[in-house]
Amino acid sequence: MTDAQFTGPAWNLPEDDGLIFAATLDGRGGAELGDWSTVENWRVNDAPVWLHLDRTSPRVQQWLRDDSGLTPITVEALLAEETRPRMFYGKRGTVAILRGVNTNPGANPEDMLSLRIWSDGQRIITLRHHRLQTPRDILTRYLEDQTGPESIPSLFERLITRLTERMAGVIHGFDDLLDEVESVLTTTEPLAARKRIRETRQDILILRRYMAPQRDAVAMLHAEPPKWLDETDRLRLRETANRLMQYVEELDAARERASVLDDSIGNQMAEKMNKNMYVLSIIAAIFLPLGFVTGLLGINVGGIPWAENTNGFLLTAICIGAIVGFEIVLFKFLKWI
Repeated sequence: MTDAQFTGPAWNLPEDDGLIFAATLDGRGGAELGDWSTVENWRVNDAPVWLHLDRTSPRVQQWLRDDSGLTPITVEALLAEETRPRMFYGKRGTVAILRGVNTNPGANPEDMLSLRIWSDGQRIITLRHHRLQTPRDILTRYLEDQTGPESIPSLFERLITRLTERMAGVIHGFDDLLDEVESVLTTTEPLAARKRIRETRQDILILRRYMAPQRDAVAMLHAEPPKWLDETDRLRLRETANRLMQYVEELDAARERASVLDDSIGNQMAEKMNKNMYVLSIIAAIFLPLGFVTGLLGINVGGIPWAENTNGFLLTAICIGAIVGFEIVLFKFLKWI
């Protein structure tokens, strides 16, 4: 994905002291952008609002702790440095801490980025550290097409679903990569192929580390949805939970396949080494008697056969050739060669 693909008003918003954007929903699929005054002046009876914030901003942290109306436990969960995917119900809303693949230009997709979501059905707050494409995808629908989610519950569901949809390309990419390695296995240097497979296995393990708890979190959200989530959104969350379960199963299958390929390459290398050692052993077995004969004839004592015979070397060579021929016949009889 290149920078040129990220165009339009949703992709070029200037960040305002930790406020990435504040969008007031019109209930018809559109939204109007606001600023910090939208954040600070919002009240329960106002139009639904979506606040997308940078969690590392001091102003954002101060607002969350002092003026957002969220409980301290919820705020600390949203601002935590390291988090695994999970969800829980607070006194004033539902928290979903999820991960999405890193589709930023030049980044590794396996470096999954955190998206923290809080909502009470009337307002939704999302926080991130590194840039995520999912919120921008949905904001684009609001600003350009006016086809965004019409309510906060639908937006809550759509954020989770879109975050999951973006994983598909990365998950399926592992199968394509393993197919490619397997197809050129006979023509590729084994060590290079084995290194590539092991790197792929490592990427799969990193991705699965977050995918498994994310599957459980979304499944729990579907099993025990907040009261403000309607039936349609619950059904969509069920499909998202099923999709995540399928992704984890595909990762497990890819990991097993990578292990099988790694073992196959190891067996091929061991077989090749054993074959070379076998050839060397046969050669050594052939030359061992010859070495004994030549060593025996080379000792400096009297009585060496043909020592004074001008044809001694020729006779010795004929004897050595006969020994080699006898050994080859014997090895074939024994099925050693």
